[in-house]
Amino acid sequence: MSQPFGTSDQLRRVLLIDDSELDRRLVRYRLGVENLELIEAPDGRLGLEICRREPPDLVLLDLGLPDSDGFEVLRQLKNEPRTSSVPVILLSASTLSADKARGLDLGAVDFVSKPFDPIELRARIRVALRTKFLQDLLEQKAHLDGLTGLANRMALEERLICEWAAVQRQGGSLAVWIADIDHFKRVNDEYGHTAGDEVLRRAGHTLRSVVRASDFVARYGGEEFVVIAPRCDQSNALSRAEQFRAKLERTAIPFDKSLIEVTASVGVAAVPEVSSPGPLDLLVHADRALYDAKAAGRNIVKTWHCAMGLTTAMNGHGSILGNGKVVASA
Repeated sequence: MSQPFGTSDQLRRVLLIDDSELDRRLVRYRLGVENLELIEAPDGRLGLEICRREPPDLVLLDLGLPDSDGFEVLRQLKNEPRTSSVPVILLSASTLSADKARGLDLGAVDFVSKPFDPIELRARIRVALRTKFLQDLLEQKAHLDGLTGLANRMALEERLICEWAAVQRQGGSLAVWIADIDHFKRVNDEYGHTAGDEVLRRAGHTLRSVVRASDFVARYGGEEFVVIAPRCDQSNALSRAEQFRAKLERTAIPFDKSLIEVTASVGVAAVPEVSSPGPLDLLVHADRALYDAKAAGRNIVKTWHCAMGLTTAMNGHGSILGNGKVVASA
């Protein structure tokens, strides 16, 4: 029985960039029974286009391409952030040490000479995919909060910049909201830090349950959580934030022989409703709304209106409040 590629049952995507139909057919035949998806490109232009659209797990790159030098394709792959981490194995009829050295210097992980030995090729692909799997796992762990399993602050800031850039290119709306567990220190003081950890885990799970699959949820630090909601306007963000606040308020968290009741305050900000020069400013506006929610007595959702210079709030009874009075009904 053949050894599986990588270290999991996940289907691996391998892109073969080679102008030779015969060589592509041979690779297709040798790898056809394995747990991977082989994508083919007959030239460098199409290969780069495929990589930019959806980066594969591995690229097999022929150096003798009709439209461009294989080294140039490799250079572009390694210079672009979206494809720089994709491992590349070079395929070439050349046996010159200088070509091998140049390819490795440019960032290739391996070099296989044509005509290739199928067993050797499979072994080298296996090593490259296994290494890529472990690198992805390490990167994922570096972007996760160990307690809640949500994204961490570093991942949050990277995602916010990306979503902001998408809004700048394509238009549309983008909402951010910050949720803070009320009187969290009291939970730690009364029940202990282990109970506090359980509260954070349950709060993170509750938050994840009310947002959309496309929304990005992170633990911002301490007892704060952040949601980045693309294609979500201020009104919808306010509604979802209120769903979280209400659901958490109804949740009694079992710990030891006790039931811990907690609430959360939430601050919401969104574009284009908020005029912000940059993505981090959107986070600042949401934080200001959160500050106002805390000042207003906690267990409340507030949204920031930059142009008006004030916040609007939604209380636990579903009424929208502004400047201390009801201005609309939910």
